[in-house]
Amino acid sequence: MDKNQFAKDIRNAIKNGQLNTVKYLLEKEPEMLTWMTPFGTWLHVAAAHGYVEIVKYLMSAGIDINAKGGTFSTNALERAATKGHLDVARYLLSNNVEIDTSEPDRNPLFAAIYGGHEKVVQLLVENHMDIRIKYTGETMKNIDAYTFAVKRGETEIAEYLKREMEKSKGD
Repeated sequence: MDKNQFAKDIRNAIKNGQLNTVKYLLEKEPEMLTWMTPFGTWLHVAAAHGYVEIVKYLMSAGIDINAKGGTFSTNALERAATKGHLDVARYLLSNNVEIDTSEPDRNPLFAAIYGGHEKVVQLLVENHMDIRIKYTGETMKNIDAYTFAVKRGETEIAEYLKREMEKSKGD
């Protein structure tokens, strides 16, 4: 068996939302469950494509919910947030996925803002995402989520974050 071709078959099945095919392929070759693609684990791929049923299956099959992979070495929550997949993000959060804020590129809130996904931003904030964390680096200086939303032109998200920051001042 050509493992690279097999991996392509699994990825295509995930991308096309073919849960039964994913199950069949991974049951046929269980060691492929731990395969790391350039995009991360199969969980990353499923999260990026928004297939919550495939996400559930992969987690039940044993994929680590917090596994890091892909371009920015992120987890599946960041992938779901980037693409605006609210149901996947909700499911991952309900299963205690790590919220990685170590870098702006790993921060799911910044990913959701970048993609203009207001509902995902709200979900993350409702799940105690730290909206005050600030980043300084090559492309940003002392930037928090609100400022990032303003710079991205995401005014509705920025207004929402500003209201949330004002609410939490009183806490």
